[in-house]
Amino acid sequence: MKLPLACLILFMGSVQAEPGCFDDWFCITTNDGSVNIQLQHELPAVITVTSSALEPAEVTLSLTDTKSHKLGNISSPTEFWNTMRVNWTAGKLNAKHDNSVEYGYPLEQNNLNVVQGFNGEYSHQGASRYAIDFAAPIGTRVLAARGGKVIDLEESFDTGGPSKKYATYANYVVILHDDGTTGEYYHLKHNGVLVKRGDIVEQGQTIAKSGNTGFSSLPHLHFGVYKALPHGKYQSVKFRFKQSHSKLNFRR
Repeated sequence: MKLPLACLILFMGSVQAEPGCFDDWFCITTNDGSVNIQLQHELPAVITVTSSALEPAEVTLSLTDTKSHKLGNISSPTEFWNTMRVNWTAGKLNAKHDNSVEYGYPLEQNNLNVVQGFNGEYSHQGASRYAIDFAAPIGTRVLAARGGKVIDLEESFDTGGPSKKYATYANYVVILHDDGTTGEYYHLKHNGVLVKRGDIVEQGQTIAKSGNTGFSSLPHLHFGVYKALPHGKYQSVKFRFKQSHSKLNFRR
């Protein structure tokens, strides 16, 4: 299943006197009755901020540069930090998938065993409707299905299992495509990511090693193409591979 990159940050019952910085990704500051937000790196994110002290009370921004952007005015810094909520996800808002693109297979194998495809009953519904799970021995080379820029990754986890309680422990790589969508590769091996944030990768380039981390019932790679939405949400989009489907073995 696709694990949400989206983050929900709450500041309840405390005053944030210093800038609020989140996951080394962006910072929020208050100054002279206004609130500003700024990316720490040129790694795009769609961020929704709400607060009863903010005017307007809810703001969604799609940020792509490191310039400071004004969220709005505030009636009280204390009330703002006490009631602020932030939802965000990596990517660009209003991305429109280029349906002419043909994706490469994301694993280096002669035969690819698909254990869950589009509309899979186990977990490929709703936001992850258009995703594919490939069974793969741990350590199989993961290839970029489409070129782009690495904007997020995780490789520190070394645990997983067939329960949603493991969902936050998946290792992954996220690649931003030219059309604003992201290619996302999940359940990677502990310390198995072979790229870094900001890297430009080409289709077919090795980016990681497959694993069995996170919410996973067997060693496999979850691959999907997604577009970012407000409130930290996301939606998978339909895509197609360029190679013949004869290489795919669908397990029932």
